[in-house]
Amino acid sequence: MDESQTPTKIDLQYAEEKVCFSICDCSLDKKYSFWCLNREQAKEFLDRLRHIEKLNWKQFASMSRENGLTPEKSGSSNFDLIHGQNSSESRFFEQHYFHFRVEQKGVFRVFGYQRRQFFCITHIDPNGKINH
Repeated sequence: MDESQTPTKIDLQYAEEKVCFSICDCSLDKKYSFWCLNREQAKEFLDRLRHIEKLNWKQFASMSRENGLTPEKSGSSNFDLIHGQNSSESRFFEQHYFHFRVEQKGVFRVFGYQRRQFFCITHIDPNGKINH
C-alpha cells in the first residue's frame, strides 16, 4: 500500500501519548466480538494489548505492517465496517481507521479507530474472514 495515498494516518496531536484500548464501540455481533475468542486466543489478545499499551502512538504507527497498524482506505469494506461502529463525534470529520495483527503470522486481526489517545476496538477477526 502506498502510504502517501493513505487517508487514515494517526492523529499526530496524540503521537506522544500512550496507546490505550477501549471496547466501547466493540461489535456485539458474536462472530466479530470478544465472544468469538477461545481461551488461548483471548490470552494472546490480552498479552498483545498489554504489550502495545507500553508504546506511544508514534511508536505503534511506525512498527512494520506485520506487527503494527495497517490503515484502512476510505471506501473499503473494512473502513465501512469500522465506520458503522464508530460512535465518535468526529467520525464525519476525521477517520483514523486501522487493523493490526495479534501475532506476526496473522493469527487474527483487531479492527478499530483512533479517538484521541484511545484505540477503540470495533471488531475482532479470529478467522481471517473479514476482507483485507
